[in-house]
Amino acid sequence: MVTCRRKDCFVFSLAPDHAEPVRPDTVTQRYRRLAIRNKLRSTRFHALRHYSATELLTGGVDLKTVSGRLGHQSGATTLRFYVAWQEATDGAAADTISNLIPRPELTPRWPHEIIAHDLRKAIADGTYPVGSSLPMNEDIRVRYKVATGTVSRAVHQLRDEGLLRVVSGKRPKVIAAPTPAT
Repeated sequence: MVTCRRKDCFVFSLAPDHAEPVRPDTVTQRYRRLAIRNKLRSTRFHALRHYSATELLTGGVDLKTVSGRLGHQSGATTLRFYVAWQEATDGAAADTISNLIPRPELTPRWPHEIIAHDLRKAIADGTYPVGSSLPMNEDIRVRYKVATGTVSRAVHQLRDEGLLRVVSGKRPKVIAAPTPAT
């Protein structure tokens, strides 16, 4: 490998001393063939510029630095071309603020929500500890005066939350306690 120590050397060069640049259309053509062969979404060499700028911005590199690397005189030019980054960061900012705002505890309104809430509370307070089984669906149905499907819906909700293991023909088994709300 030849290392050029002069300031007038080129990174992309076919000359042994790196004194002559590769013609731009040569690089573009080679990249296009490589992209087609590897089934890349874009076959434009210029797309790499957009990709690297977007990755730098989403990776947390400040706008001024990215703008300078691209040769833009202002961040406004960079943002005009990389709006996708702006939208992604805006979404991340919205998620951050959303997670900081406390959410009120919603009171269950529908029968299956009430049953799920009561069972979740009973699991949390140890009435049904981890490893134990819930009462039979028929007992829950009678207690709440609801249809079997309503009980099943409540049990499946708790299963989806990771609290129960449900096997057809067996009583639901408690496999985890609910995590306290923060």
